[in-house]
Amino acid sequence: MPLPYKREIHCHLIPGMDDGSQTIDFSLKALKSLHEFGVERVIFTPHHTYPRFMKTTEEVQNMFDELKQTAEQKQLPIKCEGFSYEYRVDDSFEELVNTGKWGEPQCQVRPLSGRYLLIENSWRYPAPNLEAMIEKLQEQGYKLILAHPERYNYYAGMKGQHYHHLQDMNVEFQCNVLSFTGYYGDVEKKMAYWMLKQGYVNYMGTDMHNIKHIELIGKFLRSKDYAAIQEELYDSVNNDLI
Repeated sequence: MPLPYKREIHCHLIPGMDDGSQTIDFSLKALKSLHEFGVERVIFTPHHTYPRFMKTTEEVQNMFDELKQTAEQKQLPIKCEGFSYEYRVDDSFEELVNTGKWGEPQCQVRPLSGRYLLIENSWRYPAPNLEAMIEKLQEQGYKLILAHPERYNYYAGMKGQHYHHLQDMNVEFQCNVLSFTGYYGDVEKKMAYWMLKQGYVNYMGTDMHNIKHIELIGKFLRSKDYAAIQEELYDSVNNDLI
């Protein structure tokens, strides 16, 4: 069965840009697999995290162009639509935000599509300035998508209060496909299913990095577990609307 969307908005498949794909050959294999999973268009999202992952836009653009050209030459039936970043809310991101508002020529923030922006928290604790940054970004015109909130274990308690609060702030959520399999852990799986019941799975992504992810996603899409929630996901996921 296919994924509940045709546009991938979270993957790490531009070679050599972060801890995802390291070669064009693997990226092409991954793109072929995404097509087999029902994806038609891909927006690539390398990490933007200080100090480990700080590739320049020029570096990412050059490798994206090479990957796109190679995919077209090999006639892969999938469109390399563009690239953005998975922006960690940290000091380096704040510096980018301060370069200008959305739509201004000096602005160095690169949205997914239109005004949509993919942001993430640290794994250890939420950014201390997260709410202030959310408000600032929204004032600048961005529509915010928080990457894999089900994986932030510090949000798992208090009957989902943190999730409710962020949704009330008009922050939408992008859940990882593999979270529903238990790949990241039991807590992450539990929260993914809880968020689906709450109507909080606004977007999905493979967050694809490696061959293991490809294999596990393919296995999940063939499983009874996926069949049981497929219709609910189709009603909830908005990847194709941005």
